[in-house]
Amino acid sequence: MSLALAMGEVAPRTVPDIRLDVQGLAKSYGGVAALEPVSLAVRRGEFLTLLGPSGSGKTTLLMMIAGLVDPSDGRILIDGADVTAQPAYRRDIGVVFQSYALFPHLSVFDNVAFPLEMRRLPKAEIRRAVTSALDLVRLGPYADRRPRELSGGQQQRVAFARAIVFQPSIVLMDEPLGALDKRLRDELKLEIRRLHRELGATIVYVTHDQDEAMLLSDRICLMNRARIAQLGTPGTLYTRPVSRFAAEFLGESNILSATAEGGLLRLADGQTVVTRDAAAGAVEVLIRPERLILARSGQPGLAAVVETVIDLGGVRQIFLRTAGGLVLRATTLGGGGPGPRPGEQVTATADPADVVVLPGGAAR
Repeated sequence: MSLALAMGEVAPRTVPDIRLDVQGLAKSYGGVAALEPVSLAVRRGEFLTLLGPSGSGKTTLLMMIAGLVDPSDGRILIDGADVTAQPAYRRDIGVVFQSYALFPHLSVFDNVAFPLEMRRLPKAEIRRAVTSALDLVRLGPYADRRPRELSGGQQQRVAFARAIVFQPSIVLMDEPLGALDKRLRDELKLEIRRLHRELGATIVYVTHDQDEAMLLSDRICLMNRARIAQLGTPGTLYTRPVSRFAAEFLGESNILSATAEGGLLRLADGQTVVTRDAAAGAVEVLIRPERLILARSGQPGLAAVVETVIDLGGVRQIFLRTAGGLVLRATTLGGGGPGPRPGEQVTATADPADVVVLPGGAAR
């Protein structure tokens, strides 16, 4: 495998491999860009998540792929065919919304059957397909109920079944878990992951929740300010972010200013750490809290004092301050005996491979 593919970039665009190809897609409202020109390709069977804060352009991009918003520029290809000018109902795309969008007067069965009836399929074929879809989302016994008789999680499963029942080429999901409580979100994240594996469907998923993105995705398209900030696998985005924005948006982070001389980084308080990244001059450095290793004072490393310890049961968050005023956060496993106490002198170290020099310095 080439380095580019290992870093999560898209393979050369060949029709047999690429299901969705977005080329220079852009959207403006009254001269204000809701989405700058964006290009990306989604492989067959891939789960791609559009992740980013509110206003980053992720939902605008999804709605243009769905055919619900007209682009200002660019093209959308599905299986090599240009569908940019096609209406939504002709794009062979299933869509799941946060609001479920179920018909309240129809039964669960009839809600799921609706897209097949619109395609005028034979009744026997509709019954087979709907029964199969409801069994897949584990709602077979609920076929005769109305949406109001279901929980929020069950209603969202009905929406999933309706989106996949006609075996679309692409399934789009717009923050489908946003209206659910944490327990239901956790359950349905695993359900979505199971469904993707069983169906082998091509899914484009929108969320602002980094945990959802990390759990579900084959690749993440991180968006900010109407642009793609980084595109890659969850592991790549987490361990090798290409900007401060990416480092801060995914997970907790310690970001420190430093002066680099080869593999030696001199921090603002005069202490030094070692990195495997080649750099020179003024840089910004990322060290994830769980990669900091704490030891007793006097050991080699960054000398610091413990200011605050927050015990969350499974993990401890430990806030440190160096003599020069740098603030660091360390995360360790909870339990297993007492941890460091406030006021205690410690040293913090990290493997040089976990000390990441952010490309572009302070780019956001």
